[in-house]
Amino acid sequence: VIPKTVDCYRVGKKQEGKVRPVRLECQNRGDVEFALIHSRRLKNSAKYSQVYLAPDRSKEQRQEHSLLVKKMKDLISADPTKHYFIRNNKVCSATTDKT
Repeated sequence: VIPKTVDCYRVGKKQEGKVRPVRLECQNRGDVEFALIHSRRLKNSAKYSQVYLAPDRSKEQRQEHSLLVKKMKDLISADPTKHYFIRNNKVCSATTDKT
């Protein structure tokens, strides 16, 4: 199943050495959810391993998410034996065996 897109374009001004995000508009919410759920598969692809998908967020949501990412990075540097991730606007952890 391939999500049906309505529009696709780059955001921001072109600058040397910077990568601009691509905005993708889908026909319906189900297509958006499908793409976001299956976006994990991109990191296993040689061609698309540097492609990341993120949901559309308001300015406040982006600020909140940025704080969560900073908190997660701090936790990772303090305890690299755990796997940290963000779920439901919380930083969560799972122990991983790094032997």
